Amino acid sequence: MKYGIALGYVSKLNFQETIQGIEYIKENTFKALKEKFNLLNVSSGIVTNKNLWLNDDFQQTKRPIDFDVTSQNEYGEIIQSNNKWRRYFLKNFDEDNETVNGIITNFTTVNRDAVLDNINSLIFDEVGLEILVDEVDMDILNNNLIEIYKILCSIDTNLSKEYDNLNSFHFSKTLTFITYKKLRELYPLLTFSERLNKFGKDHGSFVIQDYAEKIMNQKNISQFSEDVFNLKTYSKLYIYNGECEKSVSLVYAGFQVDRKTLQEQNLILKENSKINNEYNHLIKSNELPLTLSVGIFTNRVLMTILEKQHIGEVHSSIWGSDFLEYCKANNIKIL
Repeated sequence: MKYGIALGYVSKLNFQETIQGIEYIKENTFKALKEKFNLLNVSSGIVTNKNLWLNDDFQQTKRPIDFDVTSQNEYGEIIQSNNKWRRYFLKNFDEDNETVNGIITNFTTVNRDAVLDNINSLIFDEVGLEILVDEVDMDILNNNLIEIYKILCSIDTNLSKEYDNLNSFHFSKTLTFITYKKLRELYPLLTFSERLNKFGKDHGSFVIQDYAEKIMNQKNISQFSEDVFNLKTYSKLYIYNGECEKSVSLVYAGFQVDRKTLQEQNLILKENSKINNEYNHLIKSNELPLTLSVGIFTNRVLMTILEKQHIGEVHSSIWGSDFLEYCKANNIKIL
């Protein structure tokens, strides 16, 4: 599969149908999530003051896109992950405000260090949910993931009715929950990616949990920062994408850290350079609300429902000339 695209692949939708399908999925997913969880629609921040440390640098593996603000003698950064920004925004909510449960954002940014393939590009799109909670409760997290999965299944079913040449359903009827440790025990001789693909092909859609176990068994720990998620709660929802022939993550969810969790995770990840920044001070002072942070990878949802084999078919980005020539020669429309 060159560039992750099967030989002889032909899109089942023409260019206009693809654009209309993208619009339908995006609009209805956002609307359904907003109404289901009673969230306030907020325009996400694009830049942040560098001193606030609202970016997630993934343990300094994501190079910042920063710039000087000459009129204010400050430095800004493009926000590359807005989980901290969403939580920081909720700091301004009145404590007695019970009319909404949190916020929802459409977030688009540039990931300059992305490893490009058929499901990853330089552009990162997500629908982000920041839900106010009173305590860390995995039942709440799991139930919310189930509700989000139901919404995606419903949108899939409704759109597929509009196009006879699409399959009627692209998800499995069941959603299985499994821990990282259990997955490793099932397939001890396989790599992590191979385990995901094997389990997805055999069981359909699934949620993998307890990523703390994964982190403690990595030699090169670079996937998570200590000051964003409570890693014991971090979960990812995967579906088996038949077009791409692999398990693809569509949703993540995890509670953000409190003071105690931040201290515990620092003992493991040792990001001591962050100890005294302003955002961490807010965590340690209990000045930030406890939240469940959720993200839906918009473009991967589009790929799944519209039966596309490359992310470039559902959103615009930068691609190499060889890839573009290949797509042109094989009549694959890249946005």
